Amino acid sequence: MRTPYYREQALEGIAREVITAYDPNLYYGVPRMIPIEDIIEAQGITLEYQCLRKTGCVLGETVFDDGGAIIYDYDIPGYTVIAVKGGTILIDSSLCREDASTGRLRFTCAHELAHWLLHKRLYSGTGESAAMMTGTNIVRTQNSALEMQANLLGSILLMPLPQVKRCFYQLQPGRDRQQLVADMADIFQVSKQAMRIRLENHHLL
Repeated sequence: MRTPYYREQALEGIAREVITAYDPNLYYGVPRMIPIEDIIEAQGITLEYQCLRKTGCVLGETVFDDGGAIIYDYDIPGYTVIAVKGGTILIDSSLCREDASTGRLRFTCAHELAHWLLHKRLYSGTGESAAMMTGTNIVRTQNSALEMQANLLGSILLMPLPQVKRCFYQLQPGRDRQQLVADMADIFQVSKQAMRIRLENHHLL
């Protein structure tokens, strides 16, 4: 099956439908954090937290078909396979530590939800899963476009454009660029880098 192509405007529309189906106030009300984990579960998706790899190279994985998933079990210690139902998102448990970045956890959840929303038809029946990995030496010819799509929709889900614009114009007076980005990142509970990129991509900075 060919890789589906989505314009950014189409991804904005998908995010609007998902968010407003859960709670229209998240999209049209006062700008605030999008409860991405609750939205995932409202989609009928099971959310599990496991040690996916000892090295931490896999942050999240979306399972489309019933089958097994590889995890690292410190009790063994070693890798093992667990039974997983289709419609499960696995998040690496390291992202839940107190010293971990809330923004990284939330973005990983949003990225994996994006895979489910965009690529379910592509992956279903293949026995393959979509995984969010770290590191720059990982070559993914087939999946690079899919990962970019999931990154973009993940960002849109956490920072809906109308809410970003509303928040920007409310907070802009009296704040320099750095403070504005930091305050908006705090409101949406994303990293400052993610917020800065979102603002720059829409010429708000």
